Amino acid sequence: MLTSVSLSAFRATRRPIRTVATAVIAALTVASAGCREVPPPPAPPTATSPAATAPAATRPTTAPSGLAPCPTGDANTVVASVGPGADLLPCPTGPAAKGGSKDIPRYAENSPFSADYQPPKTKEGKRLWAKSALWAKAPELVVEKWLTDKPQTKGKYVLIEFWATWCPPCRRSIHLLNRLHERFGKELVVIGISDESESAVRKLAEPRIEYFSAIDTRARTKEELGVFGIPHVILLEPEGFVVWEGFPLLKDHELTEQLVEKILAVGRKAKAAPGAAPAGDG
Repeated sequence: MLTSVSLSAFRATRRPIRTVATAVIAALTVASAGCREVPPPPAPPTATSPAATAPAATRPTTAPSGLAPCPTGDANTVVASVGPGADLLPCPTGPAAKGGSKDIPRYAENSPFSADYQPPKTKEGKRLWAKSALWAKAPELVVEKWLTDKPQTKGKYVLIEFWATWCPPCRRSIHLLNRLHERFGKELVVIGISDESESAVRKLAEPRIEYFSAIDTRARTKEELGVFGIPHVILLEPEGFVVWEGFPLLKDHELTEQLVEKILAVGRKAKAAPGAAPAGDG
């Protein structure tokens, strides 16, 4: 631990204190959602909190600033506030989006850094706006009401997106989900679930949802997954384990048709293997 290392040891190894402090600051950085209508959701993690101890690949990191506010009003009249070439980030959602937070100083008292110090850029892992469930059994999808027919998911991959009509990135991802449903519908069930009212979801005319749609105004599965930024996607293999998760439009970590094709190809290969159970028996 940093506290057990003496200053003389730093000098002996010629390890600059700024380098060590930068690593500590990076490890304790907290994710903030991309819309600025509300304050950033989470408080700083403690040394033992899940955010501080999560693997680097899934640990949240600070989101870029300079994003436009979340829209309000009629979902059909709202225009996405982020241009096509901009980096998209989720809209804050859930209890974290409703509460406030005090401004937190960038550096602690007696820090060796000044307020204008710029730490060296480091390669970031994939950011999440939810608890990681990757490779774990997904919680049961709790639905209050299906707005389409209830899908048959046995023996198929299942993609679940948590979304809302008022969220511009959510509305943009509808086009992607429509394409996935059209191209892979025989192998993949695509489901969008909102915690809004039935009337709010049905009021959305454009873009038109062509995949399975449901609501749960109590957001039970969403809260179990700890989702605090939407849209958030989990992709399950036929046995119910999560093989992909995250914000589907995140730069350099996008969910694409090509990626889904590769994931489904693994399932096809497994089914074709000698001794594999016939399709639909899983």
